[in-house]
Amino acid sequence: MRLLVISLFALFLSLMLVISGNSYLLTLTGVQLGSSGVSPTKVGYIMTGYAVGFVLGALYAPRLLLKVGHIRSFAALASLTSMAAISYPLTDNLIIWGILRVVGGFSVAGLFIAIESWFSAVASDQNRATLFALYQVAAYSASAGGQLMLDLGVSTGPNIAFTLGGLLLMAAVIPLSISRMQSPPMENAQMMSPRRLWSRAALGLYGAFSGGILIGGFYALIPLFGTLTQRTNTEIGQLMSTSVLAAMLVAWPLGWLCDRVSRSNVLFGVSLTGLAMGIIAFLFSAQNAIVLIICCAVLMAGVAAVYSISVAITNDLVNTEERVGASSTLMLSYGIGSILGPLGGSWLMQTFMPEALFLGFAATLLLLAGFTRYRQIQIPPLSVEEQEHFVPAIPEAQINVEFDPRTEDLPDTPLEELFPEDMQQDIVAEADLSETSEAEPANSENPTDLRGDETQTDPNNNKETR
Repeated sequence: MRLLVISLFALFLSLMLVISGNSYLLTLTGVQLGSSGVSPTKVGYIMTGYAVGFVLGALYAPRLLLKVGHIRSFAALASLTSMAAISYPLTDNLIIWGILRVVGGFSVAGLFIAIESWFSAVASDQNRATLFALYQVAAYSASAGGQLMLDLGVSTGPNIAFTLGGLLLMAAVIPLSISRMQSPPMENAQMMSPRRLWSRAALGLYGAFSGGILIGGFYALIPLFGTLTQRTNTEIGQLMSTSVLAAMLVAWPLGWLCDRVSRSNVLFGVSLTGLAMGIIAFLFSAQNAIVLIICCAVLMAGVAAVYSISVAITNDLVNTEERVGASSTLMLSYGIGSILGPLGGSWLMQTFMPEALFLGFAATLLLLAGFTRYRQIQIPPLSVEEQEHFVPAIPEAQINVEFDPRTEDLPDTPLEELFPEDMQQDIVAEADLSETSEAEPANSENPTDLRGDETQTDPNNNKETR
């Protein structure tokens, strides 16, 4: 148990370092490009590179983990993304910056998969829900903390600013490298055909696509919007941090609502709320910073929930054994949306004005609300009693199905597989202690025989032995 606790601490620490460094670099890149006078359209192309790399990483990084193991893969990917981070100030070539974003996205996707594989391995029916809740809090908190580092990083100049992000990502190697955990068992999931998933859960698939457009556009372009509208780096960092925290705080109340109301109705309400925030931000954000913060916080809380609700709707409509394949297809749909989001949003910002970005968000949410209502008319939604328990989802850190609290029938991984040598000693020691505590009441008259076993005399040394 001691080794398990220490290893979980290492996992959470590495997770938070990866997410804080990655979120910091996402915001820093947009701010740096905007401050350098790069056009919004070009910024959109560069920022899309991260989404492209992330999708490729989600598809191909598991093969690397299977071939060389988790520890080696994690160290290699963390080194690669750190090298990409510190390479930005070395060149002004925007094509190279785009390539570096692809490398960063690919590496981070692999890092998430490795960490979540370990979490899945130690998850059991007894601790899965607790681990998942702690995972959510750690992920959102680290993302918000990374945003708050923006002003500190930018004030030191681009060289040190990007180096700081690289150091955070490289530091994530340390906790897991000194942990005694071994590579957990994992399998390559077979993706469900998009056409098949569309026939089973069209709203879930379209919702994941819309979530990709919204979240991808938000993370990639809101820092650029802040720069173009003359916000300070401190204000941009606070804006992003507040938005991420709002998403964390709203996730659980929305989950409570989704377990008591039809999820398509919740998705419809969330879409309309986000639509209203987008219009208000378009009209008034330039004049009032408080309005901008409130609108972005509510908008981010809503768009983050879009993906979670879409996953829940899909899981309600597919069989348990199909969830892994359906989850991979949802991630692909989300990834395609996250590629299109920065491209479309940056085009709006350059063609019209920076505030037009919020009109793009509003239009996406309007289409989602319309499609949701259309599907409700076409196919009546499931009753509340037929719905699975709602679980919030973080699309940037796709959860393995074994780590999902709704999954309670999968066999648990024996801890001896994660700690081959040390766990055997711990298990023996804990078994001895357990036997001792159980035997004490029955053997109180013989304090020297702590286990209450029958003793026998060794004829060679005339001593009592077991």
